[in-house]
Amino acid sequence: MEPTYTDRYANLMEDPAMEAYFVSLPGYIQAQIRARKQQPATLEELQRMAEEVKQLF
Repeated sequence: MEPTYTDRYANLMEDPAMEAYFVSLPGYIQAQIRARKQQPATLEELQRMAEEVKQLF
């Protein structure tokens, strides 16, 4: 069974690599990722999302 989260960002903080990458991002990128309905499940997805945001700004 897949874990459920009351905080939709909890999965970011369970993976140390994802957490380290996320907190290293500028605040505006973090905010854009947090604002998305679909949150990243893997480090690769998080990196892809960050790159997408960078392209927009």
